[in-house]
Amino acid sequence: MRVARSRRLVLSLAAVLVAVTAACVTSHPLTVDTRTTRSSLTLPRDIRVRTGGHVVSVPLEDYVLAAALSEVSPVNEAPATTARVFEVQAIIARTYVIAHLRRHADEGFDACDTTHCQLYQPGRISTSRFADAARAAVDATRGVVLLYGNRAADALFHADCGGHTASASDVWGGPSVPYLTGEADAVPDDTHRSWQSRLSADRLRDALATRTRALLGPRLKNVRVSERDGSGRAEAIDLEGDHVVTVRGDSFRAAITREFGTQALQSTQFAVTRDGGTFVFSGRGYGHGVGLCQVGAAARARRGESVDEILSAYFPGAAVARALAR
Repeated sequence: MRVARSRRLVLSLAAVLVAVTAACVTSHPLTVDTRTTRSSLTLPRDIRVRTGGHVVSVPLEDYVLAAALSEVSPVNEAPATTARVFEVQAIIARTYVIAHLRRHADEGFDACDTTHCQLYQPGRISTSRFADAARAAVDATRGVVLLYGNRAADALFHADCGGHTASASDVWGGPSVPYLTGEADAVPDDTHRSWQSRLSADRLRDALATRTRALLGPRLKNVRVSERDGSGRAEAIDLEGDHVVTVRGDSFRAAITREFGTQALQSTQFAVTRDGGTFVFSGRGYGHGVGLCQVGAAARARRGESVDEILSAYFPGAAVARALAR
């Protein structure tokens, strides 16, 4: 199932490695339920990846290994937690690329190596201290994907939901996706990060005028969250200049990120105040908030939840299944 307005998807969360812990493990018990249902879904043998300006054909499981290593870095975790974190991310990486195989079809490849798809940095296979743990997790979950209605689910993920995941339809509009709903994250509250940034009113006005075509005039007088979604994220933002212009929360964050960098507005779960010529944004979380919350998943793994339980928490109604290889 395709999320509406995917052109606006900003997977900035993938640019941040989840601080979940580290210990190399060479073997560990399979935490994916060995009774996992078999699916009629057929997995490709290879994935065509555009990386370093070239298109290369990579065996699917090697792609999954590099993507998992690129997306998480479980620092200072116990071996069992590290294993489970990588098993979860391996299933997510495999499912995500299968669900999006046609995304770059017109360009002659299946996946790019940036956060537009998911990070793919194959050098990590030889340099990361977590390579052995990740490889063991990929082997343990070989062929395992997340399904909804016997199709690969849109296995979206982000770094930190800030305590509450978001509905895909709330973030990007369009019809609701049954397994991408917003829920309170049932982990300790201190699992999730808080942040604050201060942005010049003049620079903010220039960024918004360029990126959102908001014709505000010479001054940006006020920024006000006028609507919030069910997770508390800013869904609509009023920009007051010569006129009041309303923009979507995801468009506002995208404009700020392009101008000031990913740290400036880490999520749309924020409050905003004015301090003289500066707007102060105080928020929680990192990323769009839809699907798997990586720091939440790590906390669940740490307290002993299985891979199946973790995936069920973030993709309710989706099922873990072992697909067929070509």
